[in-house]
Amino acid sequence: MLLDNAKYKEQIDSVVKQGGLSLEKLKESSFMITGAAGMLGSGLVDMLIYLNEVYQYNIKIFALGRTASKLRDRFGEYVDRKYFNLINFDLSKELHLDQDVDYIIHAASNADPYMMANYPVDTLLTNVVGMNNVLDLARRKKSRRVLYVSSGEMYGQPDDTLSNGFHEEYCGVVDYSNPRSCYPSGKRAAEVLCQSYITQYDVDVVIVRPCHCYGPTMTSSDSRAMSQFFRKVLQGEDIVLKSDGSLERSHCYVLDAVNAMMYVLLEGEKGEAYNIADSESNASIKTIATLIAQQKQKSVVFDIPSDIEKQGFSKVVKAVLNSNKLMNIGWFPLIHLDEGIRSTLKILEDTEEM
Repeated sequence: MLLDNAKYKEQIDSVVKQGGLSLEKLKESSFMITGAAGMLGSGLVDMLIYLNEVYQYNIKIFALGRTASKLRDRFGEYVDRKYFNLINFDLSKELHLDQDVDYIIHAASNADPYMMANYPVDTLLTNVVGMNNVLDLARRKKSRRVLYVSSGEMYGQPDDTLSNGFHEEYCGVVDYSNPRSCYPSGKRAAEVLCQSYITQYDVDVVIVRPCHCYGPTMTSSDSRAMSQFFRKVLQGEDIVLKSDGSLERSHCYVLDAVNAMMYVLLEGEKGEAYNIADSESNASIKTIATLIAQQKQKSVVFDIPSDIEKQGFSKVVKAVLNSNKLMNIGWFPLIHLDEGIRSTLKILEDTEEM
């Protein structure tokens, strides 16, 4: 029930009013969001709910997830609104919908390192089979546009020629002998499937490749490093690093990422991919851990990871995305790293107290 939090609602309102994108064309439209209980998916649903509740946009929302109880817990009373349609569904099966849908945002994926390490087959197939079922629904329903949430991990390893971060035309090496490659390989395959549906069926698809997003919409089961850092300090514990923390990453606050997805959905060019990253929020894992720990007067300690934990680690040593292409269509971030960390901690604390 993040929409009951005043600060979170204030941030959504800032994105709507100051984010630079005219959203009025969304009035009376319909959206399907897969992965609606996940970090990015739930943020998108929150944005659409807000547009309905505050601006009376009358957007019909189809929120799809594998566990109905999670969706009900996440969105509370809004699940019972006339415009809200909760769909409990596993995307490994053929997707059917009685009504037409204008926009489909496919944000469902096993992006969790624990899942990659323990369920690589499921991780790979979820990306490919799920994408096919979404695109086939869009083809049958003649949807206006599909937005696929891919990942910056699809770039693979950077080479010596890459000086300004991963750009959208780059394609690095992925080690196909490593089961951890199930995730970037699945994302690559799903992107090729998007291009194939464009060519063969003229389905309108755009793609976003987010960096490491964070914010109060992260789920309690998320085993990614940054999510664990927030959880640790909120539980009154020190942050434990399972590496030297030198890996540098791009970061983006969840509501800025949601706004970026809306930009690409409404302004992006058919068939094109766009990186989502806040260039002012590039930082190493150690720096991120230190910034979060300092907010709660905690320490960062180092520990040796287990073998199963190592299997979920990415071997990319520098995961920085170049977001110039996205910024060229008008997007810009509003909430940078320091403010984003403070906001995440504050909102999560307040939500727990409610």
